[in-house]
Amino acid sequence: MAALPVLFTMLLLGAGLARAATIDGVWGFVGADGEARCSGTVVLVFRDGKYARVLPKLGTLSGEKVYVFGTSTYLISGDRLEVAPVYTWTAPEPGRSYLIRRGAEPALVREGEQPATLRPCPELDASQLIQ
Repeated sequence: MAALPVLFTMLLLGAGLARAATIDGVWGFVGADGEARCSGTVVLVFRDGKYARVLPKLGTLSGEKVYVFGTSTYLISGDRLEVAPVYTWTAPEPGRSYLIRRGAEPALVREGEQPATLRPCPELDASQLIQ
């Protein structure tokens, strides 16, 4: 009988990890055409509790490189994604809240003064953009 609460807790934690896995990846802002912008602009990267705002392919004299504007952390609570503030001198960001839409067309809907919709960028690998 004492093992039952432990089993229930493990099931809940496992479900939370499965939900987090659907968020992990690269997300681009949706344009007027309804498609995610995944190249030539900033994308958001979520990986293992880490958040980054990234320009994936910045052309330089020495070739292409990844430019990271800022990093932070994120937490998932139910259908909400909460991103902690980014504290940098060059590109600070306030904390953000996103509504997670799952299903055939997953999306993140940023709430607040500047609402926006983001969709996955499957052609970009999050592990190549942040460590």
